[in-house]
Amino acid sequence: MKKLLGTLTLAAAVVAAPALAADYPTKKIDMIVPFSAGGGNDTFIRALQPLLEKRLGEDLVIRNIPGGGGAVGMSRAVSSRADGYTLLAASNAMLTLEAMGNVAFTHDDFDFIAKVVEEPYVIAVNSDGKYKDLKSLVSGATSDTPIRIGSSGVGSSAYITARAVADITGANFNLIPYPGGSEAISAAMGNHVDAVVLGGSELRSALKSGRLKGVAMSYAERSDSLPDVPTFQEQGYDLTLTVWRGIAAPKGTPEAVEQKWVEAIKQIVAEGAYDKTARNLGTEVSPLYGEKLDEFIDHSAEVMSAAAGDLAK
Repeated sequence: MKKLLGTLTLAAAVVAAPALAADYPTKKIDMIVPFSAGGGNDTFIRALQPLLEKRLGEDLVIRNIPGGGGAVGMSRAVSSRADGYTLLAASNAMLTLEAMGNVAFTHDDFDFIAKVVEEPYVIAVNSDGKYKDLKSLVSGATSDTPIRIGSSGVGSSAYITARAVADITGANFNLIPYPGGSEAISAAMGNHVDAVVLGGSELRSALKSGRLKGVAMSYAERSDSLPDVPTFQEQGYDLTLTVWRGIAAPKGTPEAVEQKWVEAIKQIVAEGAYDKTARNLGTEVSPLYGEKLDEFIDHSAEVMSAAAGDLAK
């Protein structure tokens, strides 16, 4: 009798799970932002918040859990129940932490729901400096004197991307980390470094003013927001990486729950409700879902891992 009851209980649970997912959501949803308020991930998800609440029909509660370059908040997210009521505002920072060996989890411990926006990494030089394009920069960096390349701190995604640029081009770069992107940009403007590698949104103002000149970007094709900056691909270097932001959930989240999120984001994208906001943030709406998204994440993780090299623990 006990065995029969156990079987019936298990069967009921299996039947109930899809039904519960179909009713989702029935209460507020926590969205973990693994960085402080005001950063790129935070402004990205807060701008999406009212649009998502309208389509999901429940409150989205933003919970900033900073620390460890995002590791603290991501660890909280990955250990949460996979029921769709705790999600993560994800970005390529996850892959950087993984490549550096700084966390116990990997990207395979998450279900990626959507990539929503992205921006390219850009290598830029001082407009009045001696290097005018990527060819001259690489040629100069293969001499006995390495070229000074600024970026944000050691272990950041920009720093690892700068290493990837050196690996792909064969250039001799002396990588100089700065506390943040603004300090690296100031160093490039003041000719304290020969070039700088950062996300396009951080460099946007300096490029627009003409103080810095972008010589290569890491998109597969040129960006509409930076049309004058050529890609690495068109200059003969097989490097494609992006600064991306999206939404992930703990592994094992019901497929029906994930689909509700995908449908909500697809509606927002189709209506163009987020386009202007994304542009104002210096990013571009570039959605990916499903298998294409998983392939994109896997490829980005491989590039980051290879570029981290001996930096990894």
